[in-house]
Amino acid sequence: MSEPVKQAKGADDDMSRASGWDALLDDLFGLNVRALGSMWAVLATPRKVFAAARDADWLGKYTPSIRLVFTLIAAMVFLRFLWGGEDSALHQMTKAGLTDSDVLGYGDMDQFTQDYLGLWLVMFPFSYFFVHGLLALVVRIWGKGTRAPLRLRLYFAALLPGLLLGVLSTLAIPLLDAALFEQTLMPALALTGVIYALTVFRGLPAAVSKMGRASRGLLFACVALCGDLFIALSTFVIGYAWLYERGPV
Repeated sequence: MSEPVKQAKGADDDMSRASGWDALLDDLFGLNVRALGSMWAVLATPRKVFAAARDADWLGKYTPSIRLVFTLIAAMVFLRFLWGGEDSALHQMTKAGLTDSDVLGYGDMDQFTQDYLGLWLVMFPFSYFFVHGLLALVVRIWGKGTRAPLRLRLYFAALLPGLLLGVLSTLAIPLLDAALFEQTLMPALALTGVIYALTVFRGLPAAVSKMGRASRGLLFACVALCGDLFIALSTFVIGYAWLYERGPV
């Protein structure tokens, strides 16, 4: 005789469970509870995240740091309608920097600026991962014997709070005019450096002396900021040169 068929459990909606809501968030926003928890952990207890990075599966608790970086960059691209429109302070400041009638003539500079910002968005993720990926392999502040894959994990984890500040700051761009926005650039850069340094200082093991953690945090901040500035400069030069061949329409 064949075994009786087991009846399925009663109407228990998968979406009533935490895992179900996690899946729904992933469906809607490309995010999930684990990713949000990982981002919060990097801000609140970076030492735990840095320790988890040494486990192959991040202790089953945290989303890989490189994936979180990609998610934040994707969020910044998605928010372009807030910070990159023709009425935005960034558009006006970029337009002023690009406008050179002797070189470009007198075409539609608003369209030229929008094309530049669009090209910048295409190039930025590639240049960000390429430049910071190389720097991650060079910077050795994580302890003796830390192999290259782990250095990448730790480096990108340390970038996350500063990158999050950059993404959140785009939400304020619609509230600023071009002059005020330009005045905020240097303070924002300095604040990003402080956040980088503090993240490494708080994330390194307690066995490392405070002086050692402070010096390594400062070194990381200097390297990461130099990487950010190089990315901004290189994408500007490449994007401008690319569009210069065409000129404004």
